[in-house]
Amino acid sequence: MQIESDTTQAGLHDGLRQAWAQFSAATSYEEYCQYWLQLMCVRVGGVTMAALVLDSGDAGFLPTAVWPEKSQPDEEFTALIEEGLAEAAGLVHSLASGGYGLAFPIRVDDELAGVVALSLRASSEVLPAIMEQVQWGSAWIELLLRRHRGREKNLQFERLSGAVDLLGAVLVEADFNSAAMTFVNELAAAWTCDRVSFGLVKGTLVNVTALSHSAQFGKKMNLIRRLSGVMDEAVQQRGVINYPLPADAGGLLVAREHAQFSSSYGNASLLTVPLYSDSHYFGAVTLERPADTPFNEHEVDQIRSIVALSGEALRNKREQDKNWYQHLFSACARQLGRLLGSGYLGRKLALIAVLLVVVFFSVAEGTYRVSADSVLEGSVRRAIVAPFEGYLEAADVKAGERVVAGQEMSRLDDRDLTLEKLSYLSEQAKLQRQYEEAVATRDRAEAAVLQAQLEQNRAQLNLLDSQLARTRLRAPFDGIVTSGDLSQRLGSAVEQGEVLFEVAPLHSYRVILWVDEHRMASIKEQLRGRLVLNAMPEHVAEFEVSQVTPVTEARDGGNYFRVEAVLNDPIDGMRPGMEGVGKIEVGERKLIWIWTYPLLQWLKLKAWSWWP
Repeated sequence: MQIESDTTQAGLHDGLRQAWAQFSAATSYEEYCQYWLQLMCVRVGGVTMAALVLDSGDAGFLPTAVWPEKSQPDEEFTALIEEGLAEAAGLVHSLASGGYGLAFPIRVDDELAGVVALSLRASSEVLPAIMEQVQWGSAWIELLLRRHRGREKNLQFERLSGAVDLLGAVLVEADFNSAAMTFVNELAAAWTCDRVSFGLVKGTLVNVTALSHSAQFGKKMNLIRRLSGVMDEAVQQRGVINYPLPADAGGLLVAREHAQFSSSYGNASLLTVPLYSDSHYFGAVTLERPADTPFNEHEVDQIRSIVALSGEALRNKREQDKNWYQHLFSACARQLGRLLGSGYLGRKLALIAVLLVVVFFSVAEGTYRVSADSVLEGSVRRAIVAPFEGYLEAADVKAGERVVAGQEMSRLDDRDLTLEKLSYLSEQAKLQRQYEEAVATRDRAEAAVLQAQLEQNRAQLNLLDSQLARTRLRAPFDGIVTSGDLSQRLGSAVEQGEVLFEVAPLHSYRVILWVDEHRMASIKEQLRGRLVLNAMPEHVAEFEVSQVTPVTEARDGGNYFRVEAVLNDPIDGMRPGMEGVGKIEVGERKLIWIWTYPLLQWLKLKAWSWWP
């Protein structure tokens, strides 16, 4: 029994040494993971199945290594792996098939990078020790992942550094031609190329724009045609062509032009990278090397990054070098292509909608109306003036109040007139007695003089009676007081002819419209219209133009004509002085004419003023 135990220990040590040797000699990422998993299984012992699942980027978590190799995990083992990824913590479960299942997460910088899962037959007492071994062993995988990420970052840095250096050299140049020559020369020097060519798409073909180390290449027409065909081949297939094609290309790319060019010019190795921007391919770059130095995958990735960045800068320089009419033509062609080509459904629908609207407005008719600011006035406005100089005794009404015909509106002080009337009445009585005495004494001459004085006295009394009657200022008709407020002037003097009140009728109005001079050509008498007042926007009143006056007024920076109209059916609540908007109905016109008439009129006027 002791001999058998020693033999088992020796076999275990041999297997462990062999696993360590294989793990130490691993050269690839996959071998490293497979031999590490094998080493862990040998060290733990009793393992029936193991799997290492790592993060593969966009593809998610995928099995990287399985032990024994090519074995297929069952549903229970797969569930253990999924639970380990979901929990991201160490797990131990009893398996229905017997034994235990163990899962341990692998982290890199606090991020879950994978999980290692073991199915083993062992006692529960040794499970903590096994978990500890797996935890310590996972450091090797963490180291591998860190090295792998470090290499990727170094490669990205190299690509970025090369792209930035070349981009800087391109941007320094003042124009497109110089920048294109710098671009191809720098690429040729950086990647030890015999020749680098750069072309831009024009129409359906690629035209070669620049050749490295060749400022003038007009005499190399055959070479230029061949290079153009090579670039067309890559652009049309929308992919990078590395000729000779690698064995894993799988016939997805056609390289006939590349093969013919290579055989015609010394069996060269070719790499053609199409340039893509703004949803289309605009050019390509072709690099040539001797046949014994083909482009490897790492070089292809670097060149693609460099070319993509600098190619966009070259495209922008070419656009900047165009004249204004070239920019205009390009913009029009681009927009026309979007409208007539595929995609851009929204623009096509918008264009169709605009065309339908234009057709509708060109066929349909509507009423042409001229809008104008309007103000409401009474058809008659009567002024109540002071009949003579005097003092204001009372004011019974003020602006805004309604009055009826004959209503007393204001009263002047009549005490002086009353006293003067009493004086004349006394004098009249005296003259009357003298006249009677002269008649009694038959003094005809004295009687004639006294009779004349009596008539003069009666005339003065009649004048005083008239003045006393006019001290009561009365309303001439039913209406509303539009101006005048004498309540603060009681006792003050008034001058003869001074306007004290203005009265307008309640149900007889006229509308004053201020029409822009640009629209006056269509306005004439007897045209009808509608009025909406600011105070009553819910009511529409109809009117008829009664007079087109030559009176103008400068308003809001324009010249406006005064047009008078008669309001047909006044609305209750209307008051003189109310403002609003009136629209004069001129007649039926095409809707397109109604909408474009002001613009056409302005254009005609400007054209006339500018024309020599």
